[in-house]
Amino acid sequence: MYACTTGDPRIAEVLLRDIQPGDLLRVTGTIVQPDAPGAPARLTVDALEVLDTAPLPVLHDLVLESWGNYATVFDADRDTVPVFTVDGKWIGEAASPDAISDLIDAFENGPAR
Repeated sequence: MYACTTGDPRIAEVLLRDIQPGDLLRVTGTIVQPDAPGAPARLTVDALEVLDTAPLPVLHDLVLESWGNYATVFDADRDTVPVFTVDGKWIGEAASPDAISDLIDAFENGPAR
């Protein structure tokens, strides 16, 4: 799994609202090497195509939630919470649900001094 960004809000809309686990996708873009050793690479998505859809699953443990201009993905199998802008810009991963607002504040106002 790669952290992804995109400049196209339509791609973010599809990723956040239209696809589901198991869908077969073709994603094209540019992989950016991390600056720090051991850090994950990032993918800038230029195009997204849904090749085939998976049967509709029942998602009991995955919840997408909107926080104004931000979206979060709650997964019962993970403590961390990925946070994006609603147009798809990667904000970061909150260590817990309680840290989401701190992550958003740091994104909007810069890191604490």
